[in-house]
Amino acid sequence: MSKKILVLGGGTAGWLTALYCTKTFPQHEITVMESKSIGIVGVGEGSTPPLVDFLKLLGVDIDDLLKKTKGTIKQGISFENWNGDGKKYFHPFKARRNLKDSTSVTELSYNNIIDRENIYYSLHFDTNLLGEYFKSITQCKHYYDELRNIVTNEKGDIVKINGIECDFVFDCTGFRRKLIGEHYKSKWKDYKCLPIKKAIPFFLPPDNKPYTQAIAMKYGWVWKIPLQHRCGVGYLIDDDYINEEQAFAEAQRMFPGIEYTRTIEFKAGRYENVWINNCISIGLSSGFTEPLEATSIWLAVGQLQLLEHFMFSKNDKKEYNTIVANNNDSVMKFLYFHYMTHRRDSRFWQEFRQKNRLEGFVEKLKNIKQGNMEWVHPSKDNITCSFSLDSWWHVAKGLGLVDPINKS
Repeated sequence: MSKKILVLGGGTAGWLTALYCTKTFPQHEITVMESKSIGIVGVGEGSTPPLVDFLKLLGVDIDDLLKKTKGTIKQGISFENWNGDGKKYFHPFKARRNLKDSTSVTELSYNNIIDRENIYYSLHFDTNLLGEYFKSITQCKHYYDELRNIVTNEKGDIVKINGIECDFVFDCTGFRRKLIGEHYKSKWKDYKCLPIKKAIPFFLPPDNKPYTQAIAMKYGWVWKIPLQHRCGVGYLIDDDYINEEQAFAEAQRMFPGIEYTRTIEFKAGRYENVWINNCISIGLSSGFTEPLEATSIWLAVGQLQLLEHFMFSKNDKKEYNTIVANNNDSVMKFLYFHYMTHRRDSRFWQEFRQKNRLEGFVEKLKNIKQGNMEWVHPSKDNITCSFSLDSWWHVAKGLGLVDPINKS
């Protein structure tokens, strides 16, 4: 029996969800309703390799996507000056056949050599163009409208939005979180250990690096993402220590000539339940850690891939919520680990561990320093998105927390 699926919100998450549903559930009627007046966040311009695999499964031509979104290839992330010593380390994506180890990926990347045949690569893209690209290749109904009216039945299921009937609805309203947060009032879990709260984005001329740069600053860090037509850059700060004007002045000293555009505010955390009644939130509407490893789209893809096993079936939505929660918590712990640095040139870095505690992590850090990282392996149950032991080791080695001989 055909169902009516409504995707509320455009942008990357909305159109990625619509594309997935049209390909995976062709028997159902898919509709996207998005606002014309409310823009998208538009600074998340990086991703991880699971996005490429996911898009290929959906029949997306990666070369066409790169062309239309002014995208570039990403082979990993260069972390620069995180110990305050001017040095850098690389978190590479995995090598396939013919490359002996990830050291080769690092060397190739720092020499600006792209190898799509032998490296599990990902993408940089213009976020606004990516949403438009997904829209152009997705066959579904589409409306521009502002959210005005939600009708529910006696069970609490949403049956109409602005008069459009639906059997199932996806909340892709981004940081506004109109359905899962505002309507259903799902409980929020605050990731207090990740204190970055604001992003100040700006642009630089393009370069040809096949990787993202994450450059540590006095009160946070700067991302730098190379596209065909520009570099998307931004300073992420903990504004307990610095205001926007001071942060932009610091960024200007590093990148003379930049112009202020806007400030984006966010809070790291997630909802305890992203699936309530007949509504699932996808992307930023379900939660957010921070952009450090470009995990937002990866987590959205992970949510979508679970749907075949749960949607329109008798499977318990409680298990779906548990998996999504565990995925987010696993990513949060890995991002927190990046801040275990030797840098002490500001109160932000001096007070980080004391002020932004993560329960149980002190003991884990002791194990890491002893070369024992077996504990980072995720349980096979109720988790689908997790960084590998190799990823943890690369960060630990880069921060000087382990000796290379301790890798197991």
